[in-house]
Amino acid sequence: MPIKKIVLKNIRSYDLFSAEFSPGITLILGKNGTGKTSLLEAIYYTSLGSSFRGRSRDMIAHGADRADILLENYDGSQRRAMISQTADQTTRRSFTIKDKNYQRLSPQNRQPVVLFEPEELRLISSSPERRRRFIDGMLSRLYPQYSTVLSRYQRTLLQRNSLLKRRSEIDQKSWENQLFTWDIKFAELAEQIVRMRREFIANSNTRLSPHYSAIAGQEHHISTSYQSETDKDNYKQQLINQLHSQKVADSYRGFTSVGPHRDDFVINIDDHPASEVASRGEMRTIMLAYKLLEIEMQTEIYDQPPLILMDDVFSELDSSRESKLMKALRDYQTIITATDLRDEMKIDVSIVRLD
Repeated sequence: MPIKKIVLKNIRSYDLFSAEFSPGITLILGKNGTGKTSLLEAIYYTSLGSSFRGRSRDMIAHGADRADILLENYDGSQRRAMISQTADQTTRRSFTIKDKNYQRLSPQNRQPVVLFEPEELRLISSSPERRRRFIDGMLSRLYPQYSTVLSRYQRTLLQRNSLLKRRSEIDQKSWENQLFTWDIKFAELAEQIVRMRREFIANSNTRLSPHYSAIAGQEHHISTSYQSETDKDNYKQQLINQLHSQKVADSYRGFTSVGPHRDDFVINIDDHPASEVASRGEMRTIMLAYKLLEIEMQTEIYDQPPLILMDDVFSELDSSRESKLMKALRDYQTIITATDLRDEMKIDVSIVRLD
C-alpha cells in the first residue's frame, strides 16, 4: 500500500517535520545538508526495521533522547517507529503495526523496499568486500532465511578468528580440537551461503540482460560469475580440508583466509569483465539492471510492488538513462531526492521542497 504521509520528530536534523507523497513519483528537492537522505532513511527504517546508514541510535537528533516516526498509508493504516536512549546509553527500539508493539520487525511485518544509492552505481570497480555486501544485501531482503544464515556465519567466523589468535595461549591439542569443532560449523554455514549465492547468480543471469538492454537502448548480454578458492563440488569437505591446511598460517595472520567472506563476484558485459571494458555509464547501467531485477523479484516473492527510494541517483546518470529508468519505474511508488529539478522530471511529479 503506497505511503501517503510521514511525520518525524527528533530524527537527525529534524525537530518536527511532515510531508505528503504521491502514489506515483514524489521528488524531494533540497540543497546538500537539508535532510533529504534522512527522510529516506526514516521511511526505510520504519518499513524494514533497520537503517541503511548505520546504527539506529544515530538517528536520534542531537540533544534529544527519543525519536519518533509515523508513516500513514493511503488506506488509512499506520506504522510507527520509536528509538530512545537511556541515561546509561542503552538504545531501545519499538515498532507499532496494527496497534501491536514489536521490539524488532519480523519478515512478516516488513514492507518491501528497494533503495537506490549513488555509491552502488560504482560497485563494479570497487572492492570485493563491497560487492559481497551488495549481493548479500539483495539476498537478505529477498530471502530472510539467508540473512539468518549469514548472521550465524559471521558470528562463527568471529569465534574462529578469536581462537586462531589464542594458539600460543592454550594447549596445542586442545586448540586443534576446539578449532576442528568450529571448522565443522563454519563449513556447514558456508555451504548454505555459497549455495544460495550461486542459485541467485544462476537466476539473475537469465534475467539481467533485458533490464540492461532496456536502459542502454541496445541489446547486450550481462552475466555474473562466482569466484571462490573452494570448488563447488563436495564443497563442505573441501573447505574443511582448506581450513585444516591453513590453520597454522591463519593463526599467524589472525584471521580465516578461506570461505564465503573471501569470495568475489565478477560481472561481465558481452562475455568480457565489465571492470576492464565497461565505460562509467555502462557500469552504472549494470547496477541499475540489478536494482530493477530486485524490484521484479520482490514483487514476485511478496506479491506486492515494493516502494522505490532513490537517493540522489540521477546525479550519476545522463538524461537518456534517467528517462529510461523512470519509464521502467512508472508503475511503482517512487520517492526521489535531488538537488535540482531537471527537465525530465517536470511531468507527473509531486514535489516536496526542503529549505
